Amino acid sequence: MKKSEIKKLIEDGTLDINYLSKLIEEEKENYVSKKVDEYVKEGFSKNEAINKANQSWRTYIGNHLQDLIIEILKTYFENKDIKIIKDTNLKSKNLSSELDLVKRMLLIHYENYSFLPDADIILYKGNKEKVKIICVISVKNSFRERGFETTYWKLKLLENPNTKHIKMFLATPDKDNEISTIETKTGAKKMRVILEYELDGIYMLKSDFQKTQKVKNFKEIFDDIEKLIKEVKT
Repeated sequence: MKKSEIKKLIEDGTLDINYLSKLIEEEKENYVSKKVDEYVKEGFSKNEAINKANQSWRTYIGNHLQDLIIEILKTYFENKDIKIIKDTNLKSKNLSSELDLVKRMLLIHYENYSFLPDADIILYKGNKEKVKIICVISVKNSFRERGFETTYWKLKLLENPNTKHIKMFLATPDKDNEISTIETKTGAKKMRVILEYELDGIYMLKSDFQKTQKVKNFKEIFDDIEKLIKEVKT
């Protein structure tokens, strides 16, 4: 999806959740179909090819979702006082002064060791002399128990006075419906309850889910981030 297309959708007010979900589903269909053909040509049976193609998609969509969301955010906040990067930008050994400062403002320390939290996308204000991180966004296509990693990092950020102000958001299409509802016939969904309780906001890339004050449509992330930008001073 090109930046010009995203920009037009935002300007027209048509960049909604149903559109994004449809876009992802169409891409999955095309991606899996192409991969199945490739694997069959390599000598795999049709069933083997389908399984391998679906496994490949699960790996691909995680990175692709990050790229799609970051492109949407960059387009929306193009002329506003905010910078947006992926956490992979902080893994180089030759960081600029500014990115080195961003990294140091995010690190979680364990005595002699330090690690970056689960922060796929980072939004911040500042320059090479002073940086203020506004929020981080963890992006997940599905969970398979990995949702608790995000809550762990949120709690670690809260422990440090230098990072406790950082808001941690989650963006997901929740393809396996693991957090789309709070309760089922067998009781409350533990992951949904804990994620909603511990995180600062969950933004769904789908329309069919149980909405609350903290679990919202993805398009609402723009207003929530703008409020944070106004509150933050560098």
